[in-house]
Amino acid sequence: MRETGEQTQALPGGKRRKRGGGKQRNKRPRSLRQSLYCFIPICAVAAFLGTMAIGIGTNYVQDWYATNFMKEERVRIGEYYYELVMGSDHIPHYSYTEQPTYSGWKEAPVQRMLYSLISASQCVLIPLWTFFCLGLAVWIFYRREVEKPIRVLREASEKIADNCLDFELEPVKDNELGRLRDGFEKMRAALYENNRRTWQLLEERKRLNAAFAHDMRTPITVLKGYGELLERYVPEGRISQAKLLEILGMMNGQIRRLENYTQKMSSIRKLEDLEPDMAPVNAGELKEKLVNMCEILGQNIVCCFEGSGVLWLDEALVLEVCENLVTNGLRYAGKVLQLTARVILGEVPAAGEAAAPGKGAEGYLEVVVEDDGPGFSPEELQHAADPFYRGEGQMEQCHFGLGLYICRLICARCGGSLTLANGICGGRVTARFRIRIGARVCRLPVKKGEK
Repeated sequence: MRETGEQTQALPGGKRRKRGGGKQRNKRPRSLRQSLYCFIPICAVAAFLGTMAIGIGTNYVQDWYATNFMKEERVRIGEYYYELVMGSDHIPHYSYTEQPTYSGWKEAPVQRMLYSLISASQCVLIPLWTFFCLGLAVWIFYRREVEKPIRVLREASEKIADNCLDFELEPVKDNELGRLRDGFEKMRAALYENNRRTWQLLEERKRLNAAFAHDMRTPITVLKGYGELLERYVPEGRISQAKLLEILGMMNGQIRRLENYTQKMSSIRKLEDLEPDMAPVNAGELKEKLVNMCEILGQNIVCCFEGSGVLWLDEALVLEVCENLVTNGLRYAGKVLQLTARVILGEVPAAGEAAAPGKGAEGYLEVVVEDDGPGFSPEELQHAADPFYRGEGQMEQCHFGLGLYICRLICARCGGSLTLANGICGGRVTARFRIRIGARVCRLPVKKGEK
């Protein structure tokens, strides 16, 4: 390789930077004042050269005029103390005299007036040329340094006034106006980011309100069912005192649950801020609540629970997910809907993975809801858990498309996951929650109607 006296340094992307032994020149930005100081000498030099050219040109025109129109010998024409004499060889001679004389051109006043005008034209042309140079310098300075930044800032201000912030200001020269443009760009970016965050907060608030309304429907439906039951059978005396107290206890439980859920939802700004409140729950009590929920929601629901002992979990959130999954499954089930809940030891598996058995107090609660409906389409398998998603033929139904989305968020906040799949007969939704187990796990299948 031939040496050239320069060293090269490799840069990312295959580019190479030359690094010589001389001093590096850092090009500093030139301010508007410095640019103006550069234009002023140029304007002065141009005005001076133009003045010289005007003086020389008018003298030449005078000589040309005198040579061509002063034919008589010894013709004199004086202007102030300056005299021109035409010699016998028709060559003009110039001299100074104390007493100017005018002879030879008395009979030609027009030619004499034209000669005087040529001489006086310098008094007009020189100021005109000076003003022209000054105006040209100002125009060039404005075009080069000022026009583009002003246009960029004006267009940006008009767009911002129209609430259009999704743009970027054109780059300009690095001077005072360029730094003003940079400040304007930072302001636009800040306004755009603030508007985007405000829009996101509004959308999240709307989604939160819709989720709140969605989850309030099921407890209200349960209370409505209990109320209709009491209204129908209490006047006839067909409900015993014990059964009446049991129903009232269930209604009070639903009311407390609504109160807790309302307090929890009102304390968060968005669904992602939801925090599970882990508390010990007896597996038998959880099983009983799931069975009662299935009895209230429908007559064709089969409920099974596998597990025992003390489970550390957020019971309210688990019941919310179960109710959402059952309500969503009833919309597509043909004859039967099955809910299976089981407690499994080990880590929570990822979506689509099998359970990993293990030892210890860590485990997870798995809730599987299966229906005998048409199942999920390929598009629904990908988007059914997205917010406000409703498949074909569901646009007129009275639901927001938030049930599976809320379940997915709650499962994620509880350290679990939500999986959609197609089972043997229809759709299959699996929800998992990370829990702590306080006793040995066993299998206790419970069917609907079993006490």
